[in-house]
Amino acid sequence: MRANTRFRASHLALRGLFALAIAGCGGAIGTAASGSGGDMGSGGTAASVTGAGGAGATAGPTGAAGTTGAAGTTGGAAGATGGGAGTTGGAAGTTGGGAGQSGACVPATCGTHKWACWPMPNPASSGLPNPASYTDLGNGAVRDNVTCLVWEKAPATTQGYWQDNSDHCASLTTSSFAGYTDWRLPTRVEMASLVDFAKTGDAIDPTFPKEPSGYYRTGSDWYETITGQNTSGFSWIYGMSSGLTSNAYAKTTGQAYVRCVRGNGSGEGQGVFAAPPPNQYTVGSGEVTDNYTGLVWQQADSAAPSGATVVPWTGAADYCSALGLNGHTWRVPSINELATLVDEAHVAPAIIKATFPNTKYGAYSNNWYWASTKYGTSAYGWAINFDDGFTGYNSGTATGKAGGPAWDYFTGAWVRCVR
Repeated sequence: MRANTRFRASHLALRGLFALAIAGCGGAIGTAASGSGGDMGSGGTAASVTGAGGAGATAGPTGAAGTTGAAGTTGGAAGATGGGAGTTGGAAGTTGGGAGQSGACVPATCGTHKWACWPMPNPASSGLPNPASYTDLGNGAVRDNVTCLVWEKAPATTQGYWQDNSDHCASLTTSSFAGYTDWRLPTRVEMASLVDFAKTGDAIDPTFPKEPSGYYRTGSDWYETITGQNTSGFSWIYGMSSGLTSNAYAKTTGQAYVRCVRGNGSGEGQGVFAAPPPNQYTVGSGEVTDNYTGLVWQQADSAAPSGATVVPWTGAADYCSALGLNGHTWRVPSINELATLVDEAHVAPAIIKATFPNTKYGAYSNNWYWASTKYGTSAYGWAINFDDGFTGYNSGTATGKAGGPAWDYFTGAWVRCVR
């Protein structure tokens, strides 16, 4: 059965990742091989063209960012027509792009924590849209000025199992830590918003204290944990020394740190499928506009032409610069931006297939998608695999510990451009 194949592959990758952790603790993170049940689960394929309007947010209807910012839609960074935080304003009260925000952020109330209903921050040093910005609230919490999430500034100093981590966040709620009573485990995509992929050893903004080296728990269970196909209790995990993420970390036998989060309304529980927000995508002319993040995606990818082959990391930028789709300028997405495409309610591929048909996937293969950044100063390029949505960089070898290729061995990858 393919479910068993995924289980075995996850454990092989779990062992193989020890060599990648910079100063890792406990067991290392794994990935899954080509998955089973790609169409199972609830999560749907929300790809409506027009929305019903936002919730009438209070951020200014026209920000100071100008009229045609980097996002290039009619709305701001968080919503065009039917955005999650406003009518035509966007999450930060802009009228244009992700980088031109003005005024205070507006909490997202789209009903999900497992999808990004806000612009995805990029490291300030990257020169990409939506530069990360944080405010130290001076009470042990830090506000993300892009996503409007509020984070525990210093994570717990000791590792624990999932229940320990969950109890820690619950204790913050009970004690009204920093004046709030809605602390919880962050989801996979919320953790992605913290990652500074331009750094190694401590992949987070310096507003936060140096991270304890190791893995960080999320409030997102893996697809096959939710369906019951896998009984190991795997959930998503982040290695914050590099920003690496995987779906294959056991809740009851793998220890991890936790940094709790709060804000942005209600959302799914740990063991509940990701529910796409209403009017998530607008599709037309080969483009897909995310009405919440403000990103506009190439609907196809570099595999679309018959006979196309994967390209090396250095070829990804060339592909996007030559794309010319609808006369726009395209670029390679960051690894954080790619994380917003992952549909945790599906595997093989972990993406909304009706919106992005023919997306490639599969561990132990070249079916990855390049990101714009290399891992630190190395020659390895960041990429994502839509088998489950795990990330990695191509540092693996052709002969892994089991005699076959390592999970992170790929000689080329595909490209899906963004603007």
